[in-house]
Amino acid sequence: MEITSNRGEDFFGLKLAGRFDGNWAPHVGSAIEEAIRGGHRQIELDLSGVNYISSAGVRILFKYHRTLSTARGNLRIVGADENVMSVLELSGLAAVLLEQVSAPEPAAEAWEWEGTSFEEHVLSPVSVLRGRRHGDPEKFSAGACAGEGAKVRLGLDDVVVGLGAFGPAGTTGTRFGELLSAGGASLAMPTDGSSVPDFQLAEARMVPEASLLYGLSARGTFSRQLRFEASQSVRGTIGLSPLVAAAMKRGGYEAGAFVVIAESAGVIGATLLRSPTAAAGVSPFSFPGVRNWLNFTSERDEQRTVVIIAGFAARQPDADLSPFLRPLDPRGDLAGHFHAAVFPYRPLPSGKLDLVPTAEGLASSGMARTVLHLLRDDREIEGVGETELMRGAVWMAPVEFSSGEEPS
Repeated sequence: MEITSNRGEDFFGLKLAGRFDGNWAPHVGSAIEEAIRGGHRQIELDLSGVNYISSAGVRILFKYHRTLSTARGNLRIVGADENVMSVLELSGLAAVLLEQVSAPEPAAEAWEWEGTSFEEHVLSPVSVLRGRRHGDPEKFSAGACAGEGAKVRLGLDDVVVGLGAFGPAGTTGTRFGELLSAGGASLAMPTDGSSVPDFQLAEARMVPEASLLYGLSARGTFSRQLRFEASQSVRGTIGLSPLVAAAMKRGGYEAGAFVVIAESAGVIGATLLRSPTAAAGVSPFSFPGVRNWLNFTSERDEQRTVVIIAGFAARQPDADLSPFLRPLDPRGDLAGHFHAAVFPYRPLPSGKLDLVPTAEGLASSGMARTVLHLLRDDREIEGVGETELMRGAVWMAPVEFSSGEEPS
């Protein structure tokens, strides 16, 4: 079989010539998969050169019809001859593959930032999230963390990042690790020897809680959603720091809360190996003991994945907020604190996304690989940079921080 590709005005085309049988079906599947990973959601298969299709070919068409439908895209067939059409009709695929037309998306404002294209959807233009600071990150640096931490709510309208653990009082001290919560989906990386992230979902009247040793939280409604596509940028990706910088500038924020769900080209970060409460007054950052406390990504890790990223950023943070943040770009004034949960690759739907079902769908799959504190590695020779993203969605809102108890 011969497979050739072409790009139409609003679709990606593949023309097949030969037998679409068990031998060639995987090759066709690979070509469709490559197009999907390249960001294409409207794919047209020209079968005018195909004189035979077997059940193996039908299974490939069904698989990618379902994949693209989930991603709000379409797989469309053109040019099928009588023999091929007969098989498609008997399989039930003819009706759904011949004349697929996507429903139009609501109008969104389009703009560009250094080669990355954006679409902006207004959600609640006057929304400001109420932020809270929890605990003391300087105690972690000094090896002086103790106790069970503060209880934080993990509801549908909460964004939380920090060192936390799930469980009742008296059971969390040995398990504090990286935690994030967004859209009612909360994930934590235990430090009790388990290598599997745990998760909690806010459902109906059940609102989970976590113990937070230290971290940041915010509650409220996001004001904007940005869809971004970086395939036309110089690297074909956008780093986390320029993505946050673009969003901050667009929103005019001095401090903002963010949730990103995106297809990733590499995740850079660290995970705790032991609970900070076991430090006994010795800094986890002390060399060479740091190797027993932290697992760093020494090379670009978790490539071709989907990530949920939650966190906060501020320009020139004040003295109270500054200990919770780290520079996102050493050359600028932007600081942030972001965690990521990493999942196997799946194409994200195009157009406007709903945060809650998207986040909960990923978390409830039970396929999270890890939860990391995201870092930027700018070492002159060995440095591997920062987390790079290809396409996805950003939920964002300005945030005003205060300390003390959470709002009820």
